[in-house]
Amino acid sequence: MANEIKAYILMAVEIGKTDLVVAELRKIDAAIRVAVTTGEYDIVVLVEVPSLEALYDLTVDHIHKIPGIADTTTAVVEKMISV
Repeated sequence: MANEIKAYILMAVEIGKTDLVVAELRKIDAAIRVAVTTGEYDIVVLVEVPSLEALYDLTVDHIHKIPGIADTTTAVVEKMISV
């Protein structure tokens, strides 16, 4: 996609639900990378969608409905820099 939207979705997950949430995230075609992390967020997923509206639909209609996700924060990528 030439003008795709990338975003990081940071998730707080209920205790004991990490594996379940990761399994569900792996089913999402727009998910590029899923990382289990330490700190404030338990899982960070990088997604790529064609539009902001598609990002909204993905988060509201799919990710927010995954059992075990307690809270999310979405950070839209403004610029991706290769190192």
